[in-house]
Amino acid sequence: MNGLRVGLLIAWVGVLFPLDALAQEASMSSVLASSPNRANCFLYMDAPSIKSFVAGTPVADDIPDGLREVRLAGEFELKSLNMLWQVGSVSLKQSLDATRLAKMLNGYVETIGSRQIVWSPRQSYLVPMANNQMGLVRPADRKLASRWLRNEKTSDVSTYLRNRATQSTNFVALLLAIDLEDSWSPIAIEQRIATFESMKSLDTAAAAKTLSTIQGVRVMVSKKNLDDCIISMDFSTNPSSLLPVAKDFFVEVLSRNQSSIPEASTWKPSLEQNTISLRGTISPGTIDDLLGLFAFHSQATDSHPAASASSPTQGTESDAASICKIYFDKVSGVVKRVRDYSASNTGDRAQLNGRMANRIDAIPTLNVDQELVNYGAAVAKGLRGNMVALQTANISYGTDAVVNSGVNAYADVYGGVYYDVNRPYQYQAMGQGVGNTAYREIIAKIDQMEADMRRNLTEKYQVQF
Repeated sequence: MNGLRVGLLIAWVGVLFPLDALAQEASMSSVLASSPNRANCFLYMDAPSIKSFVAGTPVADDIPDGLREVRLAGEFELKSLNMLWQVGSVSLKQSLDATRLAKMLNGYVETIGSRQIVWSPRQSYLVPMANNQMGLVRPADRKLASRWLRNEKTSDVSTYLRNRATQSTNFVALLLAIDLEDSWSPIAIEQRIATFESMKSLDTAAAAKTLSTIQGVRVMVSKKNLDDCIISMDFSTNPSSLLPVAKDFFVEVLSRNQSSIPEASTWKPSLEQNTISLRGTISPGTIDDLLGLFAFHSQATDSHPAASASSPTQGTESDAASICKIYFDKVSGVVKRVRDYSASNTGDRAQLNGRMANRIDAIPTLNVDQELVNYGAAVAKGLRGNMVALQTANISYGTDAVVNSGVNAYADVYGGVYYDVNRPYQYQAMGQGVGNTAYREIIAKIDQMEADMRRNLTEKYQVQF
């Protein structure tokens, strides 16, 4: 899911929407209405519920204890899944003061209009607000922040997102909605799905026409547990013809994009009016990927001061050891996620390694021991290099399979000819084997680097790392 790579807070200012008034009644509708640009996605999260669901996993470490609710809206590129911008708000257990927040984050306070805002070195603007609310604008684009604060909207709200934003959040722990209206033409879709195994039983042209009417996708996780997740695909026409193949098609789309959701194979499809839903269990890893769309792991620390202890301004040896231990533990947590990940193929593994390399790069390095920063950079570089190696192996052996597909015919003793149908799969297996070997080598190298760094830091700071 590329790590599915994915923002956004609330604009409560202006003549029509006073900042502190809207801060008292935050809703997804107000987040969308306040967006300075046209958003194509939004995220709602009940942080305590999700944190309890993923307890004991690295995902839980990215959700501060003091975080209550998250409401974000933004725009990301569908092809790369890179978030272009995001705005929104979070609710906290305690109020925030701009000066104190800036000091804790090693940022600074500036003013736009009459509002004090905090620049964070994690490339975000934070806006302390009434009722323990905090606004967020990312990236730290002053013009974007100014338009958001002044309620200067340049475009209307997506009809799909506007309708979905009215959905009650009383019973959901997470709600993600993505606007897909007019994203693909039926001609382009027909060409893409012509070779899909999951679509062989359908009329390709008719299926492509229906698929092109998709309006958007929603992911909902209930407050019960991770076993109650619904992924809904909303269409403008009746998609009943797609229902028999919906689950297999969804899984194959992910696979074709060298990604996967392992638990998707157990989901149960259903149809209601123009919506196909897949219902079942969602894993903490998939939750992490969804939050990753909004760069949540880097924003969460900014959102709550208790999580920002990694950047104190004091200069004692004890403080230095504490800062370094936090950084070291975060890098180790990312490596553990890579090591524990159960990839269905090397393409899936490659995408995860790329996402995790980006996550290490996003860990704050202010006041961190330079040797430790170099170690983190080396781990990220190793993961990113392995991503390229895995992808190169897949492309190389995939090309060999195509090039040699016409020469896999053999003459038998009677002069007949037969075709070795297993040859393409043999090339695929070789590619997977080469990729898995490269992965094991980089993990072994990273493990040794981690052990060496742990010993060095423990000796230097006389604190067990």
